Amino acid sequence: MATSLGIKGSTGVPVLATAPQVASLRASLGLDAVDNTADANKPANAAFTNALAVAVAAKIGGGPPPSGASFRVTAGKIYDGAGTHIQIRGISHFGFNADILQPQYLWQMDWKAQLAQIASLGFNAIRCPFVPQTLYSAATVDSLSWLVNGPGNNLWHGLTPLQALDSWMAECDRLGLYVLLDYHSVSNVRQYPFWFVFNPADFALTYNGLAYPKESWIRDLVFVADRYKANPHFMGIDVYNEPNGTVRWDAGDPAMTQSQYYWKPAVELAAAAILAANPNLLIFVQGITPNFDGIENSTMPINWGENFQPEASKPLLIAADKLVLCPHTYGPDVSMKTSFAAPNFPANLAADWETLFGRFYPAHPVIIGEWGGKFGAGTAGAMDAVWQNALVDYLLSKGISDSYYWCYTPNSGDTGGILDNALAVIPGKMALLHRLWGV
Repeated sequence: MATSLGIKGSTGVPVLATAPQVASLRASLGLDAVDNTADANKPANAAFTNALAVAVAAKIGGGPPPSGASFRVTAGKIYDGAGTHIQIRGISHFGFNADILQPQYLWQMDWKAQLAQIASLGFNAIRCPFVPQTLYSAATVDSLSWLVNGPGNNLWHGLTPLQALDSWMAECDRLGLYVLLDYHSVSNVRQYPFWFVFNPADFALTYNGLAYPKESWIRDLVFVADRYKANPHFMGIDVYNEPNGTVRWDAGDPAMTQSQYYWKPAVELAAAAILAANPNLLIFVQGITPNFDGIENSTMPINWGENFQPEASKPLLIAADKLVLCPHTYGPDVSMKTSFAAPNFPANLAADWETLFGRFYPAHPVIIGEWGGKFGAGTAGAMDAVWQNALVDYLLSKGISDSYYWCYTPNSGDTGGILDNALAVIPGKMALLHRLWGV
């Protein structure tokens, strides 16, 4: 049976512990008295999960103390270790989470040139999605996608995705770009609704074709937290992207009593393990889809990752100076909500945003982790540009100027990017972001 405890191998890649190693660890921690089933195809009970999280942090994060900046939040804003406020002028740059396991568009662009352009446009932060395959694949990036000649791309021939991510992170640090690593899915095949896989029908999605229990998710979060802890621009981890479907915040929906689908205890456990390995980091947590707890308004239109209503009645037990609420919200180019057809659109939008996430600012930073659209060039036409401007108006009315725009390259189907298909910067999108940033 494959185990879920990660220990660093000689290459620095997280590897699965052997059965004797796990048996010894379980015995030393008294875990056999807690859970003697050892079945990777079903969720472990809470006591075992908590003990294993501590063990994973100790095993993987047991090196020297972190040497990077210690980020914290106060009154809804982010500060570095020197107490300097950091405005998040962020952009998502995907690809390490995709089948190519590297940044998009390297078949036409050099990755160092991409980062230099991002910085030159005024962005100071990048949200970088990754998946387990990013960490475990032995394929070389030049075998996964064509790399055009360039000073950065030429360095990546023969490198694994993890080694490529190492150099990408180092270049972000050199350019002064703050990095948010986004655990995007359990698979690079598709977005998966849960942070675990125990349905055998879905094992083909995982990096090793086996179950991927919650403990493996925590292992991989802790691995990246530890691996880049000396990087002073490694700001935080977005612990899972857009949990949805049967996911609930916590107990409360009488139709969903299976605790493995409860988001709140899962992210609290993940946060504890991450911060044990690297206390410098911030913990970015996304919202969920409707919670159906009889308290919130579950009938309002809600994007994946957008709903923080349950935070009002069951707040996250994560250190307040480390927690960032990171909702996702999209306009009509991505999802045509009923609210977009209301006669008072777009004036009606602010009330929904306030209900779903805005009211938690400034008790916590509310930093939208994904928003965007084709800004008039997509299926919704001018309505999407109206929506994006309305969102910026709302954020500014709240005193919020932090966000991560989706995305950099043009090949995100329903949103496009900051670059058009000719790889030219789209002036309207940048003007919108400049208005948000106040520049």
